[in-house]
Amino acid sequence: MTRAVLSLGSNLGDRLAHLRAAVAALEPVLVGVSGVYETPPWGDPDQPSYLNAAVVVRDDAATARDWLQRAQTIETAEGRVRDPERQFGPRTLDVDVIAVFDAEGRPVRGADPELTLPHPRAHLRAFVLKPWADLDPAAELPGHGPVAALLRAEPAASDVAAVRERPDLRIQSAG
Repeated sequence: MTRAVLSLGSNLGDRLAHLRAAVAALEPVLVGVSGVYETPPWGDPDQPSYLNAAVVVRDDAATARDWLQRAQTIETAEGRVRDPERQFGPRTLDVDVIAVFDAEGRPVRGADPELTLPHPRAHLRAFVLKPWADLDPAAELPGHGPVAALLRAEPAASDVAAVRERPDLRIQSAG
């Protein structure tokens, strides 16, 4: 069994609909969903703002590679087109595997060209950390420590104010 933390982001088209589609696709394995946040683009400022969220998922049979495959399948279903010339460019949907934990709660670690765990830049990104911390206040990013502490440390702390909660936008219904 593995539990994973996934970061969702969209800045093209109907951003909220793309986040909702990702959550719907993950529904059978969904443990929790954060609120929605609006954030400026990261890495390439010449693009629209993002809507972001975090989800925790769990599947008794899934491996870390399975989570990556699910993420990419969901992105493709939402029209994601990868531009090799623009790594941090706009996208209909981005689903990043941030961390994976085994049945005993131990972090799964690994590094290859397709999947590095934990995500190598998650500790730098307030738009990943803030939704995750709100979803799980005791969360820890393997190798970096408590997510709440990372939000108070540079460089993520500099970006926290730009991560604006959007309580007017909901991914899931209240019922």
